[in-house]
Amino acid sequence: MTTSTEAPDVCHVLVVLDGATEDILEVFKLDSFSLPAFSEQFDVPTESDPLMHDRYAVGPDDEDFLRDYLPEVMAFDFRSNAYFIEAVEND
Repeated sequence: MTTSTEAPDVCHVLVVLDGATEDILEVFKLDSFSLPAFSEQFDVPTESDPLMHDRYAVGPDDEDFLRDYLPEVMAFDFRSNAYFIEAVEND
């Protein structure tokens, strides 16, 4: 679900990259994405990125927050992988 301020042709995803090769391993669409909650969690500069369309790095402190928005339970591996929140076009 998108918020009323988000463009309907955009959704937010969690991208999992291989830490060594930077290849995309998985992409998870974030269920019930809440722009205000994510903006606060990731300290989004609302003046320059009001719809959170930039890429935001995910760290261990964000793991518990993200669990409520992921479609499935996943194990984060911050030693081997890099994680980012990104806006992408809806299919």
